[in-house]
Amino acid sequence: MPVRDEPIPRTGESDSLFDARLAALLEAAPDALVCVEPSGRIAQLNSRVGLLLGYERDELLGAKVELLLPEVMRGRHVHHRAGFVAHPRVRSMGSGMALVARRRDGGEIPVEVSLVPWLAGEPGWVIAAIRDVTGQRALEAKSLENEARLRQVAESVDLVFMLLQLEPLEYLYVSPKAQSLIGAGSHGTARGDLTSVMALVHPEDRAGVEQGFLRDAHRGVPAESEHRLLTRDGQVVWVRVVATPVRDVDGGPPRRTVITMEDVTKRILVVEALRAAEAAARAANDSKNHFLSRMSHELRTPLNAVMGFGQLLSRQLAGTEYAEAVSFVLTGGQHLLELINDVLDIARIESGEMSLSLEPIHLATLVDETLQLMTPLAAATDVTLLPAVGAPDVLVLADRQRVRQILLNVLSNAVKYNKHGGHVWVSWALADGEVLLSVRDEGAGVAPELQGRLFHPFDRLGAERTQIEGAGIGLALTRSLAELMNGSVGVTSTPGHGATFTVTLPARSGTLPEPPPQAASTTGSRVDVGCLPAGGTATLVYIEDNAPNVRVVEHLLALRPGWRMFHAPLGGLGVDLVRTHHPDLVLLDLHLPDQHGSEVLSTLKRSDDTKDIPVVIVTADATPGQAARLVQAGADRFITKPLDVEAVVALLDEVSRERFSGEVETASEVGDV
Repeated sequence: MPVRDEPIPRTGESDSLFDARLAALLEAAPDALVCVEPSGRIAQLNSRVGLLLGYERDELLGAKVELLLPEVMRGRHVHHRAGFVAHPRVRSMGSGMALVARRRDGGEIPVEVSLVPWLAGEPGWVIAAIRDVTGQRALEAKSLENEARLRQVAESVDLVFMLLQLEPLEYLYVSPKAQSLIGAGSHGTARGDLTSVMALVHPEDRAGVEQGFLRDAHRGVPAESEHRLLTRDGQVVWVRVVATPVRDVDGGPPRRTVITMEDVTKRILVVEALRAAEAAARAANDSKNHFLSRMSHELRTPLNAVMGFGQLLSRQLAGTEYAEAVSFVLTGGQHLLELINDVLDIARIESGEMSLSLEPIHLATLVDETLQLMTPLAAATDVTLLPAVGAPDVLVLADRQRVRQILLNVLSNAVKYNKHGGHVWVSWALADGEVLLSVRDEGAGVAPELQGRLFHPFDRLGAERTQIEGAGIGLALTRSLAELMNGSVGVTSTPGHGATFTVTLPARSGTLPEPPPQAASTTGSRVDVGCLPAGGTATLVYIEDNAPNVRVVEHLLALRPGWRMFHAPLGGLGVDLVRTHHPDLVLLDLHLPDQHGSEVLSTLKRSDDTKDIPVVIVTADATPGQAARLVQAGADRFITKPLDVEAVVALLDEVSRERFSGEVETASEVGDV
């Protein structure tokens, strides 16, 4: 219908022709139309009224127009109609309000009504256009529902949502969460104000945000940033901001961008705390490594004198009344050395410094060798070690030295905690790619409630009140070593019926190659003493600052009279002695007063005059990593304090043979070393 304030004029044509044309116009209209007299009666209507409301044409002609309204609205409508007749004008009703029409069957439908005054003989006539807005209202309701849901989401999640219009640039919406996060909200300074948004960015991050994130976001390009914001109360908040362009429905360039902002302060603080903890852990690990190095040196150095002189005295006093006393010294020293080694091994494992060499190992051979080592201890305590039982060709993938250490610990416990006259059984079996190695004894056993403490360091479960020696760290070390080799250690025990410890290690298929022929040992009780030609001498430079250690080597050289020694308590003096005397062998300690032994080694190996002289490191700093580094730097060998006298004598003989190989006649083996 035309929107105009004047009534439609009546022409001078006949009433019948006018009515026919009016009827044709009414039928051509897309809406339901009724023509109402000033009295409120329906004078004319089109067929769409019947289709919309279900009435026949004759039912409505002459009827009051209020018939088309719900009963509750009819009284008010009469009043409104009278007002319209008094002041006729073009107007619409129902837009933005709940206006409904009543169908013939009593149902109601939402409608919009447009009114147009019309002169058809006398004032007060009106044409009403009625439009069904059921679909429109449904869309409006759906839109309102979607908007409500979006607002609920925006208000309930911890993200800030912002809608940015790209042209012209303006923030159309900022979710309420912004108020609690940064002190700005949908009606705050962030709405439509780009300057205020940038003012919230931390000054140190502002340039990067402007040149990176905002530049891309304002161009409709996906962007992401993590930076700091300053809240209204001056607090620093870390946020992660993501800009996602919204593509236009027609496929054109984006007109808007959705920006989400997430508070990531906790995550950033956690990451920073982890970095600080990692740095502290590295520093602690470095300190621990240094401590291990120093403690290894400080604990082993005194033992070097004890064990060194003890071994020499044991030779000199053999068969005398003092031999037993010396054996007590050596036994106590050996026990203390084993305790130190176990403690340092546990510390190395905890610090990640334990190095392993995993290789296929013939289990039966290793078990037999270990049983032979344990035989004297078992005999001394009247315990019988029975022959091991298991498939003879089983291989395990492990470190030979560490598996031997595990077996020694477990067998030692099986012997020490066994009953008088008891037995020890050793067996192994394959299961699901693993080897289960079991050691069973006939001791008192362990109560179930105490078995969980067996592998705690220094917890002996009350055995410290008995005569059985030990420190309570063997089993803790055993479990740690097994786990380092991808294995495990478990225990089953019934009080009064002994205990069974089971070590699980990865099995390895295949066979081992035949071992090469073994060279004659030079570390036995009888060694070759004819390595020097008649009247020949060999020279040793010993760089060591500890006087008792020097005295041990001086007495040891008495077993090889052809050797003479020059002693240097300082690294610099030692280098001078080596350059002056060109010795056949250099023994080098690491912890020297003026410089570290590694520096002395480096100096000797850089010089053409001294680089070919064999240098053997003799130190209490026995970490595997240290040994590997020194050998790589040029050291010929690494000997750990306390010294094994026979091993050092064997070393001297080896150097003598290489030095005088063309001058020494074949000598017979004579006497004990």
